[in-house]
Formats: sequence, structure tokens, C-alpha cells
Amino acid sequence: MSDSLFFLEIAEKALNETGKPMTVSEIWTLAKDKKWKTDSLGKTPWATIAAQIYVNIKNNPHTPFRQVSKRPTRFALTPWGEAAEKIVSELNTYALEEENAVTKERDLHPVLSKFVYSHPHFRAYVKTIYHEISTKSTKGKNRWLHPDLVGVRFNFDEYKEETVTLQKLMAIADCYLFSFELKVNLHFGNLREAFFQAVSNSSWANEGYLAAVNFEEDTDLMDELARLSKAFGIGILKLDPAKPEESEILFQSNPKSELDFDTIDRLAEDNRNFKDFLRNIAEDVKLGKVKSEYDKRE
Repeated sequence: MSDSLFFLEIAEKALNETGKPMTVSEIWTLAKDKKWKTDSLGKTPWATIAAQIYVNIKNNPHTPFRQVSKRPTRFALTPWGEAAEKIVSELNTYALEEENAVTKERDLHPVLSKFVYSHPHFRAYVKTIYHEISTKSTKGKNRWLHPDLVGVRFNFDEYKEETVTLQKLMAIADCYLFSFELKVNLHFGNLREAFFQAVSNSSWANEGYLAAVNFEEDTDLMDELARLSKAFGIGILKLDPAKPEESEILFQSNPKSELDFDTIDRLAEDNRNFKDFLRNIAEDVKLGKVKSEYDKRE
């Protein structure tokens, strides 16, 4: 007798084993971790699991499954009743508070630093902006003001000395500035807050990006990211902590030719990390080479 399981059997087994509502990505991850065998493999098995559960819920009057949340979509077992919704509420609250904790995000700063330094679109040096050292102000006044990291690309790193001299004579900027908002996980539960946080704290720069490691495996999420990116000009990065250089630009930022110097001045006044960043840029441009200290690329 074969030990192979059908997708619906895998889903029911996973839910019984964990005793809590799960997304199809979580179901498939558990199946892989447990090494459960199935003959029904494809490029996106989690999507097939979702489709089969939906069909089963619709057509089977005795279905063991029920959908208990959207964005992210979670499924539970029918016998769990209303207790499943309570568990979902607790899961969502915990996730939003814990998954993108500052300490976890900052563990990823060297990953972003290495990626944007190595990628030909950026070739940038970055600096972490520590929000907690900013000037204390009225509660809410500085909310979403500070990016997690800022970056700079220097013209003298790209062009020969004669070209840089010509640029200066033509009053072309000596550098190009980036703003980065970083999250560990990105899903429908935190998408809009994370995205508009990036919109708000990147208005000063030439380009702004929202970066994350884990993206909910949902085509609707990618469609919404594409729509928001096109509408507001914020780029999206997918980071790979194991191989930073293989991180990806999912959606390109819409470049701005002019900087917002009012916001730059406010950031410099409010946060000494940002002030140091500006001072470093000025010194390096004056020297024509990078001598200042930026974030490590490890």
C-alpha cells in the first residue's frame, strides 16, 4: 500500500497535527518538513492545495474544511467551530507585533547593504538610521518620518575623472540618494501599512524602496504590490539572507530627478545618523573618493 498522500489528505493531516488554522503555504511547508510523500507535485503545490480546498468546501456538504480568514487566507477544520476565529485573531495580533520587530529587521541590514552595493542598479553605500536616537517630539509627529536605511551612489565610482569634472561644470549632481524601508515578512496583514510607511519616509530621496525577505505566496499580493508600486513609485526588493547578491528587484522604483531638501533638512535636524550621512557624502564628494564609514557588508 502506498504511503503517498493526496493534497486534501495533506491539508487535513497538517491541520490535525498543528491544531490551529493555517495558510496553504504553512500547510505545504509542514508537509515538506515532515517529508510527507505525494505523487501530486507541480511548480506551485501550495496553489493546488488552495484550489482543491476551495472546491471541496463548495461541493462537499460534509467537507472537513472551512475558511476562517482572508489576507492571509487561513483554513481550519469544521469541528473546531468558533474557536478557530479566536485563534486567528490571536495569530494576527501576535504576527503584527512580533514578526517585524526592530531587532529582527536590523539583523537583515547587512544583507541589504551587501545587495545594494553589488547590484549594478544601485552600487550604493548605505547607513542605518536609528529611530530611537531621534529628537523627542510630540507623539505621532515623527511617525513614518525616518527610513530604516539610506544609501548613496557616487558619480566618481562610475565615471572617469574627466567625466565627473564635466558633470560638475554642467551642475549635475555628484551623487544619487536612496531610501529603504525593511520588513522581515510581507503579507496582506501588513502590506498597506508597510508600503505607505515607505512612501512617507522616502519622499526626500531620488528612489525609495520597500524590502522584505518573506512574501506571502499569493498572486493577489503580487498584483497589489505591482499596482501600488506603479501608482506611488516605490520599488520592491526581495532579500535573500543566505545569498545577498542573489536578492531581487521585483518592481523598480520610479526615479525623481529633484530632491526634497525641506524633508532632508528636517531629517538632519531630527536624527544625528542622518546628519552624519549627509556630512559623509559631502566629505567624500569633496575628496573624490569614499573615505567615510558606512554600514558593513557582511
